[in-house]
This record gives sequence, C-alpha cells and structure tokens, in this order.
Amino acid sequence: MIEFINIEKTYTSKQESFHALKNINLTINDHEILGVVGYSGAGKSTLIGLINKLIESTKGDVLIDGVSIHDLKQEDLNRMRYDLSMIFQHFNLVGNLTVYDNIKLALSIKKYPKEKIEKRIDEVLDLVGLLDKKHRYPKALSGGEKQRVGIARAIANHPKYLLCDEATSALDQKTAYEIVSLLKDIHEKTNLTIIFISHQIEIVKDLCDRVVVMDKGSIIEDQPTKSLFIDPKEDTTKKLIKQVIDEPVHLKDKHYYELIYAHDNVDDKILSSMVKTFDVDVNIVYAKTLSIHKELIGYLYIELFGSQIDDALTYLKSKEIKVRLYV
Repeated sequence: MIEFINIEKTYTSKQESFHALKNINLTINDHEILGVVGYSGAGKSTLIGLINKLIESTKGDVLIDGVSIHDLKQEDLNRMRYDLSMIFQHFNLVGNLTVYDNIKLALSIKKYPKEKIEKRIDEVLDLVGLLDKKHRYPKALSGGEKQRVGIARAIANHPKYLLCDEATSALDQKTAYEIVSLLKDIHEKTNLTIIFISHQIEIVKDLCDRVVVMDKGSIIEDQPTKSLFIDPKEDTTKKLIKQVIDEPVHLKDKHYYELIYAHDNVDDKILSSMVKTFDVDVNIVYAKTLSIHKELIGYLYIELFGSQIDDALTYLKSKEIKVRLYV
C-alpha cells in the first residue's frame, strides 16, 4: 500500500513560488491498477516522482507499506526501491546494448542472483512476446517493441509496484492498446500494483480499476473507473471524457439532454416507454457506447418536446439513468 499524507510540493525561485502539488491525500491499495489523469501541468509526474523519492515533498509524508520514505537512510531507500520499477514514455533503453543486456544491466544493478539472471530474462521476454528478439539492439525494434522491452526490464526483478509515466503517449493508438492489454495480462499473472500516469483517459478507461483526476496540482476526483464515466463531478473530468465520446461539432450549437447509463441496468425500450407514458416526443441526436472492463456504458443525447418534460426526466432518473442538460 502507498499512502500520500497531506502532501505539498512547492518550487520557489527569486521571482515566484509555484505550487506543483496541493494537499494531496491518497491511498493506493495493493494489487489495484490506479490511473492518474489530467492535462499537462496537472501534477501527475510530480506525484509519481514522490513514490521513489526522485522528488521530495515540501510538506507531508509518503508511506510505502507503512514505512515513511522521508527519514530512510540511503541504504534503506535503495532497498525499498527494489520493490519499485518504472516504465517511461520514451523507453530509456541503452542504445548500444542488446535487449538481453538491457535487462541484464537492470538486474545486476538490483543485485539479482547471477545464476538466475539468464533464466529470468528469458521468462520476462517470453511474457512480453519478445523472446525471439533478445539479441536485437533497440534501433532494430519498433516503438511498441521498445516499450515491451521496457516493461520486461521493469518487472524482471519481481517488483511489487510498477510506475508507468505516460507509457503509451509516444505510441500510435493500436500499439498503445496492445501495451494496455499486455499490462493487464501481466497484472493478472503477477498481481502487481500498477500506477498509470497519463493524459489519455481513453487508455486509462481500458486498463484501470480506479481513476484519480488531477488539475492544477490538486486531486479533484477519485472514483472507480465505471463510476467516473457514468457520473463525473468536475468540469475537467467532463472535458476529458468528452474527448473519448468524440461528440459531433453540431452538439455544441444547441442544448440537449445527456443521458448516461450502464447497459445492464437499462431496458432497451426505456425511451419508447417514456413516450407512451408522458406527453413528450423525443429526438435522438447522437449516441455512443463505451466498453469499460467488459461493461457497456451508454451516452445518449436527445431533444425533448412536450408538456411533461420534467416528469419524463424524473422517470428516466428513476431508472438509474444520469440526466443533465448538455450545454
């Protein structure tokens, strides 16, 4: 378990002070996949840097498995870092070393038993689907393959926590989703705790059990992934989700009602039933379905006409549908 307690991080220059993190209180549970999303400058990378003490907080404390990292001696900190591994946006592979030697170097630094290194390298390369490329150099690999090597290197020493800082941002969409699928597979097989930092909420929705949204150095939302997409509270979150819904431009020109619902909870004939029950007519303007952990979330944009619009909206809300005026 990782805990952030009353964390503040301030950068001070002669001219001004910049508050990178403000009053951060967050618990990351063992074995979960936590997504941290937000726009550039939200504080995401600063937050992840606190975990391995690459960045030190101005105030507050970080506990890893109940132990404060702030007062650890360097030797103890290094030992704790054995449980923390990281993958990066730009892979950070050593260009003049083969795939095999990149992983071997990481294992040697972390004092992995020498007699077990070769077997472990083969195991992790097989896990990421690159066993046949272990003697290649990074320049001979695609971007997705380089990230797979980065993942293999990160998990080789059996860490407890995997920190992912914009790990899919440099990849095309197809390759990014392949990396997400790989991380999910690794999580199922190893029970790693994964902290996934990204500005790509469409990637986070397919990977993470829970999502934290950051804005201007603060945590503004913290919800299970499905709940976040059904009932976002903050404007920043709603804007991030709109990018995934891929709304048509014409939606921005008028007022509509936005209906958000889990498909399992809603009868397909709900609108037909509403029209028959109340003096309203409905015009469906746009619809989108998202898959979140094999569950379908529906987004429906409608116009309503008639004398019983308020009653019709109350009826929809009673059927576990989130309704709001879409402006």
